[in-house]
Amino acid sequence: MHPHRLQQLVASVPDNITSEQRARLLAHVQTSDGCRARAARVRHELSQALDGGDCGVDRALDLACELDTLDRVQERVDGWLGVLVDELTHTPRVVRYDDGVPA
Repeated sequence: MHPHRLQQLVASVPDNITSEQRARLLAHVQTSDGCRARAARVRHELSQALDGGDCGVDRALDLACELDTLDRVQERVDGWLGVLVDELTHTPRVVRYDDGVPA
């Protein structure tokens, strides 16, 4: 996730969440940001390898596989973060019926 979008998403979370919720949010944010940064490093290294660097074919293939994995993991981690932000920003609706028991 782009850092600006990540900041916007986190900013949408109310300040009054619990410390446990804040820690969980921070862990998700750090994982998403870390994955993005790592993918950028691997993408750069792969680009250099494909431009004729000295790392060899096996290393280039390893980098390509790592980048593919990181791209797929990034989507998953960002999805988890989105779900968490939804949970933290939406207060659950309680439906009451005539019997006074919440549904």
